[in-house]
Parts: sequence; structure tokens; C-alpha cells
Amino acid sequence: METKSYYLLQNFIQRIRNLAVSLFLIALSQSAFGQDPAQYGTPFAGVPNPMDVNLYQVNIRPFSTAGNLAGVTARLDNIKAVGTNVIYLMPVYPHGTDAKSSISPYCIKDFTSVGSEYGTLSDLQALVDGAHSRGMAVILDFVVNGTSWDHPWTTQHPDWYNRDGSGNILQLATFPDVAALNFSNTSMRTAIINAMRYWVFAANIDGFRCDFANNPPLDFWTQAIGSLRGITTHNLLMFAEGDHQNLFQGGFDYNFGDQFYYNALKPIRKNGDNVATDITNSTNYEYANASGTNQVIRYTDNHDVDGSSDGNALTIFGGSAGVMANFVVCAYMRGVPFLFGSQEVAFNQQIFWPYTNVKIDWSQNANVTAEFAKVLNYRTSSTAIRRGTMTNYSDANVCAFTKVSGSEKVVVLVNLRGNSSTYTIPSALAGSYKDAYSGTTVTLTSGATQTLNSFQYLVYTNQNVAQVPVTGVSVAPTSATIAAGLTQQLIATIAPTNATNTNVTWTSSNTAVATVSATGLVTAIAAGTATITVKTQDGSKTATSSITVTPGTSFTVYFSPPPGWSTGIKIYWWNALPSGVLADGSWPGVTMTNNGNGWYSYTFTNITSTNLIFNDGSNQTDNLSRNKTGWYVNGTWYDSNPGTSGSITYYQIVNRYQANNYLYDAGNGKVAYGTSATTNAYQWTKIDAGNGYYLLKNRATGNLMHVEDQNGNVECTTGNTTWYSAMWSTATATDGWSYIQNRWQTNEWINIEHLTGYAEYAGAQAGWYSAMWQFVNPVTGT
Repeated sequence: METKSYYLLQNFIQRIRNLAVSLFLIALSQSAFGQDPAQYGTPFAGVPNPMDVNLYQVNIRPFSTAGNLAGVTARLDNIKAVGTNVIYLMPVYPHGTDAKSSISPYCIKDFTSVGSEYGTLSDLQALVDGAHSRGMAVILDFVVNGTSWDHPWTTQHPDWYNRDGSGNILQLATFPDVAALNFSNTSMRTAIINAMRYWVFAANIDGFRCDFANNPPLDFWTQAIGSLRGITTHNLLMFAEGDHQNLFQGGFDYNFGDQFYYNALKPIRKNGDNVATDITNSTNYEYANASGTNQVIRYTDNHDVDGSSDGNALTIFGGSAGVMANFVVCAYMRGVPFLFGSQEVAFNQQIFWPYTNVKIDWSQNANVTAEFAKVLNYRTSSTAIRRGTMTNYSDANVCAFTKVSGSEKVVVLVNLRGNSSTYTIPSALAGSYKDAYSGTTVTLTSGATQTLNSFQYLVYTNQNVAQVPVTGVSVAPTSATIAAGLTQQLIATIAPTNATNTNVTWTSSNTAVATVSATGLVTAIAAGTATITVKTQDGSKTATSSITVTPGTSFTVYFSPPPGWSTGIKIYWWNALPSGVLADGSWPGVTMTNNGNGWYSYTFTNITSTNLIFNDGSNQTDNLSRNKTGWYVNGTWYDSNPGTSGSITYYQIVNRYQANNYLYDAGNGKVAYGTSATTNAYQWTKIDAGNGYYLLKNRATGNLMHVEDQNGNVECTTGNTTWYSAMWSTATATDGWSYIQNRWQTNEWINIEHLTGYAEYAGAQAGWYSAMWQFVNPVTGT
């Protein structure tokens, strides 16, 4: 009894200490941010690692008959049963009610209260408590970009909004029901961040899905997420509803997989695009800046897609089978799966904005619910699927890949076509497995074909499979001759075909001549010979292939720096092709050769193309690319030497909407448009401003084009070369035309939509001919 009492006492003391520490941390956080309310409830300790999330979206209005938070709480057991562990609630705030606003959940009148249509703060707290008790986290949809037109800030703090020259508040991008907030105002930023912090304390939520995350400047997200991460009592998940690659650097855990959906899944289904190409390109793009646990949220449906003109996911992907095949790719390949509430019952009725047209019928298609649960629950059970290394073996029709973590290996084959497809098993997939769902033993044989029915998916695991030792390995081809810069795929065949551990390693005897990847892809570097060896992990069996490399091609780039640059000209490069030949450079790059007469050169060997930047350590050009010998001067590539530097290239800027109308300096502080185009006032030079942006300087006046005063017109004054408002970038439109977008106000594009006589910048939309331009009629001047 003494021993038991002693340990009970010690346990009690430790619990008191832990409680004291928790209370201290909460108090410390609140002392640093006096506006924070008292902490409601106990911060949830079960927030999953960002890589382990199965995300479930709730569109509150159609979710239940009442369209409120209590209706969501009533279905928490169902949400849990389908295999999800994080609930994302669409906006819970009151919407605007004046004539300019709308009943959209994203037209918000008060950032720190629950809209009466949804219930009360107590209802939200009950929902969060219910989710936490079931092991699920809850994140809120939050809008930082704008408010309803009757939000109190519009009258109390009009300087918190973007305004025109007359002081009128401007709308957000293409959303006329939302007033645009001004991220240059520090007080507005603080107020928004305080509102986000409020929900962490007042409702004990576990993170945010941030709407239109592409819009604010990156330093706002760094500031906001830094403040939220400072609440050390909470482990918050931050989800960017955006696809800009640098959002991860702003502090987000997740980017939205728009690239994967619109450039891979949808065109594969709609246009018959090549599966391997689209999926590889989209994945490489989305994960270019990802590190650590950064993930991309991948979906087959959401509230925007569901109400689109193309129809919902069932229409787009050819029924439940097509949705499920694409969902398996989203859930297993690379990223975090996103299930739009209603998909699990194959609800085949579109939910249109503002989401008041329909109520979801939860009584249908129980078999579809069970299939989603099967897919998601297996993801939760498999470390390889959630966190393993993915290797892609897709072909034109079948998405095929492995996920490996330690000794666990999972093979996934998904036919993304509405008809049967035949897939040839590569050696890396060969072996004995079990069906991940049924437990049936399966053998995959290298070189054999696997026929998959319409939208069929197969998931195999090596867990709990009888071990079959490797007896040998061979490689094909046994010899090859390739030119420097090109590649050769080697295939290893393991014996016996049902060997359990088919993992192999590849090495090169001479990496200066040829390198080899983990999948047996040989890249020729320079002339010579190399022996490539494949070695089995099981039994250390080996085989070799002799590679002869012949000399490759080369090209030289020449650069003539603008006046004012120093003489130490350098070249920096990245993403040289073929990959593996030339590693990315280290900024600012290597010193170029001074050829005299104002020209510097650098020669690339054994590559076919590269991205590059010329710089002197302080000044730099735009991001450039080149695949052949060329001369770069005054913002233009030439295929032959254009002569010495010192001259300036001027362009006319012509509009697509009004043919033969060109921009010119009107002499009154504004940019106008006209048809004469005969004077120097119609000529502009592009001056590199760094980071892909340029200044537009008029030849006649020397004035800069800008939007500094936000007065409704594109301005043209002496300006300042450091103004972001005077910096522009070119975005591709269609048919050789481009949009000209501002760096300071990224949603402002030069246009002449209203034909006022002067160039405008507000409200332009993708597809407007009035916002499409070409730089034409280049002339050389001084």
C-alpha cells in the first residue's frame, strides 16, 4: 500500500506540474496579445501531422435541412466513419446585407462572430468539442482579402481599403460584392491577424483554410502565420487556397492542387491527355518549393468545381467509378486527399453559389460511402502511402507508382480511362504482394501485361507476404552507345519473378562519363566509357551494362550588359536539360568570359537547354531560357551578333480589342491610346527591374508608366524606379497576346475596357481582349 500510495502521489504532483505549465503558456500568449480572448476548452493534442491528414470539406448551407452548425455536429460520426481526420468548415461568419453585398459566405460583415443562420458561438464550440472527442481536428475557412460593403471598417477605417484617386473603395479582383482590403496598411493587417487568433482561443479551432491565398503579398502570410504559430498551446494546420509556389515559404503547410486538377486529372479525362506526362509535370510544379512536411491538397471536387459549368465530379469523371479512380490517385500518389462532403454518397446534383439551391440527400449510395472509407482507412493504416517515397511508373493511360517506407512497399495501378487499358509491368514492380483490401496473394511479373478494366484500380502491399529469396539478376541492354547529354533506360530483371525483395541499386564506374539514377536511367555526360552495375538488395546479386558515350553538342550564350552595370558579369542557371547533366548553379553564378566590345560569353556543354539569369551581383536580367547559341542585349535574344551594345530597343504597345490602337504618354500624367503611333510618345523601352519585372519608360518624355496614386487611370510621370507600382510583368493570354500585370497590385492589368480615352487598370478579367497587348515594331534608339 505504501508503494502504491507513493506512485499515486508522484503521479498527482506531475499532473499538477503539467497543468501549471499549460496555464503558464496560455497566460504568456495572452499577455503578448492582449486582444486574445480567454482560451475555450483544452487545445486538441490529436492534430495530425500535415502528411497524415485526410481532409473533409463541409459546405454548411446544403449539409443539413437547417443548414447550420448543429446539422454538421449531428453527422460527426458519419464524417469520422468515412476515414477523415480533419474537418474544414466553410465560412461561419455573417454576410453583408446592403445592396452592393451578397449572401455569399465569402462576403463577410464581421470576422469575429458566428452568422445567425449557422447558430451561435456555443454551437461552433460544441461542433469542435464533438470533433475533438472523436479524434478529428477542425479548421475554419477565413477570408483576409476583403469584406462586405457594409462591414463597419468601410466607414470607420476607409484607409484600410484599396481606393481610387477620388477615395472610392475598390472591389476585390472580379468580385463586385467584396470590398478590397489594402495590405499596405499595417493597422488593417493587425486587425485581420487578431481576428484569426480570436477563433483559436474562442472556439479552440485547429487551423485555417485561407481563401484566395494568391492575392495578399507573401510578407503578410509570413507575418500572420508567424503570429498564429506563436500560440504555442496549439498545433495549427495552415491551408492556402492558392497555387503560388512561394506560399510554402510564407509558412503554409498546404497548397491547393489546382495545377494537378486542371492540368492533369481534368485534361486526362476530358481530352485524353497522356497520363504520365501530365501527372509528372503537375507534380513537379506543385512540389518545386515544398520541403519537410509541406503537402499539396489534391481533390476531385470542391464547392467551386461542384457548381461549375462543366458539371460536378460525377459528370466530369464519368460516374462514381471514374471519381473513385481519380480519388485514389489524389489520396495515394503524393499529397493529402480532399473529400468534398456529399461525394461519399455520390450526390449527383450540383450545388450552385451561393449554395442555397439544394439539400444533400445522405440516404443514398451506401456502397460508394463504403468504398471511400476503404480507400481512406487504408491510407491511414499505411506509413508508405502517407509518408513514403513515391516513384512514378505511369504510362499514357495508367497511373502507376510505388510508395516505399522502410521495408513497406505499396504498388498502385490506376486506369484513368473509361475503357480497358493494358499495362506492362516494369521490373521495379515485380514481386509477390497481397491485395491491400482483400488480402489475396498476387504476383507481378516483369514484362508481363496487366489488363485493367474501365477505371479499375489495384493496390498491392508486400506486408505479411511470404519471403521468396532472390537468386539472380540480369540487365538489358547489356551495352549501348549514346551521345553526351542523352539518356538510356536500363531494365533489371530479378529471378525468380516472384522474389519478395526486388529492390536494387545502380552505380556507375565513371560518373564523369555517365551517371545512373535509382531507376536505372543512364545520363551520358562526356565522351568515354562507363560500366553500369545493378545490385540486388537481397543476396547482392549483380549484372552490368557497358555504356559508350560519344561527344555531345554545345551552345554559347553572349550578353551585353546595360549601362551602369559593373564589369564582373556572371551567369546563373537552373533546370538544365537533360536533367542530371548540369546541376543547378549557386547564386550569383560563375564569371562569364569578357570577349571585348561590350560582350561576355559562356558555353554550355552536353545540355540541350537551360534557364538562366545574367547578373553582376547587384543587377540582374529577367528569368531567361535558351537552347542554342545566341546574343542577348536590351531585353532581346538574337541568333547572330547584332553588333555592339549601347543602343536601346523601343516598342509600340498595341491593343487586341481596339485594332491599331497604341499606348502613348498623353503629357498630362496619364497613359492614353490612339491610332497615329507616329511620334516618340508612342514608343516605350522595357527596363529590367529584377525578379521577372520591368519598367516601361517613354522615349519622348522619359516618364514611367505606373499606378502609384490609384486614381483610376494608368499614370505616366517621372515616377521612381523603386516603386512596385511602376513595375510590370507579362503573362501569356492567347494567340500570341499577353496581359501586362502590376507588381504592387497584382490583380491590376492594363486595359481599355470602358474606352474612356485613357488606359485603365482595375477590374480586368482573363479573356478580355481589352486587356491583351503585344509589344510590336521594335526600333533602335539612344
